[in-house]
Amino acid sequence: MTFSLRSLRRPLLRNFLLILGSVGLFFVVFFPNPVRAQFFEVFTYNRTQTLDQGVKQRLVYDFPEAKTRVVMPRFLAKPRVFETGGGDQLVMLRTPEDTCGLYQLSETIAPYDAGPPPHFHFASSEWFFVTEDSDFRIYGTKDYQPLVPGQLPGVNAPVPEMGSLVLSKGGLAYSPKGTVHFWHNESTNKQPIRGFYNIWTPANGVTDWFDGVNNVDGSSKPLNLPGPQATTLQTALWGVPHDPTGGFVGRSDYRNIRGPIATDGNHLAELQDLFDRGEACYTRKPA
Repeated sequence: MTFSLRSLRRPLLRNFLLILGSVGLFFVVFFPNPVRAQFFEVFTYNRTQTLDQGVKQRLVYDFPEAKTRVVMPRFLAKPRVFETGGGDQLVMLRTPEDTCGLYQLSETIAPYDAGPPPHFHFASSEWFFVTEDSDFRIYGTKDYQPLVPGQLPGVNAPVPEMGSLVLSKGGLAYSPKGTVHFWHNESTNKQPIRGFYNIWTPANGVTDWFDGVNNVDGSSKPLNLPGPQATTLQTALWGVPHDPTGGFVGRSDYRNIRGPIATDGNHLAELQDLFDRGEACYTRKPA
């Protein structure tokens, strides 16, 4: 029996391709493409007359259902702006550095259908309020049983029962620390919505979280992890674990959650006190 070089090349080539394919699959499975944090700074955004006015004076918003009003703090003339993987932008109008460390305030520019996944803050409470014509669905727990550091719902803590409500102009909501929550822009107006405010207190690390810092050396180097896991670990680094898979609420279709949610009051007196005391550290920088 005789062999030709051609007959030898074919099986050798086939085996080589099989080995190459197996190695490639190994690296795809065990060494996925590095994933960057789902938050990053942007340097252009649409300013509004409201933001410009808020630099010069403290704006006042009425909340008819709560039968009260809130006097806002003055806004920073040159706020930092961050964008999430979902496309919404957060304009950081005040930060701990200029509020005596008391709180952080952002205006969220929310495209239609935008919103974060289920998450919670180990150490911070958060307010949401709407000042323009829009509909935001706010999701929260049906019972007030805050999580503590070291607990993750669905991992080593029970998955909380969830509900939701819709906030329109003049509506507000409060989420105590340690409670799972998230929001979704359901406005019929398909244009990005302005005037949706978020306030965190205390707010240490909020800017670092949105700046995409995901390593203990303070960098934003890509993580060799699947996207959802990278998001959870990056946000958990700053005490705000996010779960895009829906494991924290026991279902992947979490935007369909309906039903009542627990209430711990609106805590507006506390918020107003924070705003007032934080003005002592306001520094107006030229526009």
